[in-house]
Amino acid sequence: LDEVGIEATVLYPTAGVASANIVNPDWAIDATRAYNDWLHETYLQHSPRFRGLALLPQALIDPRAAADELRRAVTKLGMCGAVMPSNSLHAPPLGTPTYFPVYQAANELDCCVAIHGGVHGNMGMDGLDPYAAVHAIGHPLGQMISLASLVFNGVLERFPKIRFGFLEGGVAWFLFCLERFDRSYNTHVMRDLRGSYLKLQPGEKVSDYIIRHVKARRLFVGCEGGEPLIGKAVQMIGNEPFMYSSDFPHEVNAATCKKELAELIENGELSQADKDAILYKNAIQFYGIREK
Repeated sequence: LDEVGIEATVLYPTAGVASANIVNPDWAIDATRAYNDWLHETYLQHSPRFRGLALLPQALIDPRAAADELRRAVTKLGMCGAVMPSNSLHAPPLGTPTYFPVYQAANELDCCVAIHGGVHGNMGMDGLDPYAAVHAIGHPLGQMISLASLVFNGVLERFPKIRFGFLEGGVAWFLFCLERFDRSYNTHVMRDLRGSYLKLQPGEKVSDYIIRHVKARRLFVGCEGGEPLIGKAVQMIGNEPFMYSSDFPHEVNAATCKKELAELIENGELSQADKDAILYKNAIQFYGIREK
């Protein structure tokens, strides 16, 4: 952090995201609790510059246990919220009622839920080689599925205090969704006899609905330094959802972080206000960090 010039960071797991694939309930609960305790003891107690997000046991296996672990992680361990994979081998998309107990807890806690790419099994690419292609497609594809499920299933209305973040997919997929959701919603009318789907305001398009929740500080999108569409994305949507993430030390080193930060800072398409929002202000908002 000192070398790169970052004041504080929020720590994510790498292999831990795949804990959602554990099918034994006792092992899933114990493994995620152990990770959360380890993160707290090793990092969060070491320095206030470290923040953390909790792993949860798979909600499909035991939604009450997942909700209880979120409450414990936030209230007892000082976590900012939870991280959930955008895809799992055994669970449905994130907008289904399976997850509602977790979302109810997050809503009560007024915390964030970060949706992280990286679990790519059963996405139609199990035979795709080499892995670079799976990585390139899988991260944004998982985020598209997650956003679609949350938006069209009315999760944003049902749980109005949760801040959802979509990470590890860049920004281009988000622009794709704004266009495609409008087209498909207009031509494929949804029967909603139970009243459980999204509720558009009069004259509102799905893209308007999404941007409305962006402006309400409900939806956030992770980005990296050299993304060619970041300027266009800010022009179309505003700077509110986008926040820089380094992915250190998973796929980058300190030199890479410096290069990406320089690319953001030197981007002529972004104003100083845009850069401040992307580099730190939006992250403070998303994670609920109180500025000193």
